[in-house]
Amino acid sequence: MKKIYLAFIVCMLSTSGAFANNIWNDFSSNVTEKNVRAFTKDLGGLIGSGTYTTGRVLGWGGFQIGPRGSMIFKMSKGNGDTAEEKNHTALGDRDKVGTVFYPWLQADIGLPFRIDGFIRASSYQGMTIAGGGLRWGITQPNETLGSLQPMIVVSAHSASARDFSASHYNASLVLSMKIKYFVPYIGGGVDYTTLHVNSVATTALAGEREYAATARATVGMNFKLPSYLDLSLAANYAYYGLGAEASLSVRF
Repeated sequence: MKKIYLAFIVCMLSTSGAFANNIWNDFSSNVTEKNVRAFTKDLGGLIGSGTYTTGRVLGWGGFQIGPRGSMIFKMSKGNGDTAEEKNHTALGDRDKVGTVFYPWLQADIGLPFRIDGFIRASSYQGMTIAGGGLRWGITQPNETLGSLQPMIVVSAHSASARDFSASHYNASLVLSMKIKYFVPYIGGGVDYTTLHVNSVATTALAGEREYAATARATVGMNFKLPSYLDLSLAANYAYYGLGAEASLSVRF
């Protein structure tokens, strides 16, 4: 089981060098005044997803580490006047870009006063993101069946690609329920993103900043597996429409 887990991490974090096209490098030749705001909202939703995958705080002394993945099934349409303009995103034609996936490596630690701290980072397909945050359990954790656990999650990230950089902030409220074989959870929050255009083919956007806030809702399930493994699967909904999250981690 441990060998399978390690192989999963390697596949998640090394795919970019072997197989993946650096899609974020297409930003400079495709971004326009009509699609930059939609792109900023999509980027915020992608970065903000996956910050809570257990639905509950770890507890003092708890530790968790493992790969996670966030996915947008299709990027948002722009604000152009024609169908062609609306379908042209900041990374290219919406249909040709297709699914946008981003993997993470995240580590979480349980702290006193029902607080968890976490950090995460990755470099994939031409974009590097690093950040972290805190989770706070509003009520005392209770592991009896049917017990509810509300918690607040806050996070901050910095993203950098060849032609743009971004800062991201998120706050979410999450509610989970303890069930015998898994923990379902539901959460909602807001992603606030500042995008700085560093280099672009159209000089009108060079050096400009775009600010955008977008709501995001998540529904997921966390499963405890043998050998201290945790598996989480979730769907989310944000400005881009439907997205997904997944994680496989070692938890103590």
